Amino acid sequence: MAAGNSVMDEIREQHQKMKGRSLKEKFQYFWEYYRVATIVTLIIVFFVGNLIYTIATAKDNAFYAILVNGYTDMDTEEYMAGFDEFAQIDTKEYRTSLEANFTLNQDSTDSYTVANLQKFAAQVAAKEVDVMVAEPDTYHQYVGNGYLGDLREFLSEEALSACSDRLIYADIPDDDIEEEVPVGIQIADAALLQTSYAYAGYDEVYFGVLINSEHGENAEKFLEYIFQEH
Repeated sequence: MAAGNSVMDEIREQHQKMKGRSLKEKFQYFWEYYRVATIVTLIIVFFVGNLIYTIATAKDNAFYAILVNGYTDMDTEEYMAGFDEFAQIDTKEYRTSLEANFTLNQDSTDSYTVANLQKFAAQVAAKEVDVMVAEPDTYHQYVGNGYLGDLREFLSEEALSACSDRLIYADIPDDDIEEEVPVGIQIADAALLQTSYAYAGYDEVYFGVLINSEHGENAEKFLEYIFQEH
């Protein structure tokens, strides 16, 4: 902009320069002087629009489970679609998730493992995870660290009675209860694990509920669901 000229003066000057020029010349002029600003504007509009869409269509979490230190190539989305129907989840408002192949190893210091440990700790702190399934060593580590809760606080008496011969007992840190309480359920023979081969070679695999889960009812329904053939 020329010294002393206002913005409007500059705009009028630019319009004068374009008078009589062809459409191609006008486009070339525009592209030469305004392409950066245009591209930046389009990028901003795209990201803002995408953010608004994501927020507007986001669903609340109704249930989230992880299979720790197992491996399977099962279709978890299809499996959980069946669970949604079984548990009568309103999928227009809520979502459910099953994350398989989640690695946790407190004895390893490689960057991938450390990142997973941090991710899991953050998810639990945010009350995102409801159920953990894991082999005995990992499971007991997380019981000892105070991650898994007393199943009596999440599951009905009927559900606990039905699997009384499968219950795993342990002392939960800082729970003000001296006796051991039910913290896990042995599910190695569950249809989910048998058909997915997620824990092939393990005679025992445990199911537990995270200590701050807010979806005990759906955790109970999931426990029932994983024993059914699909």
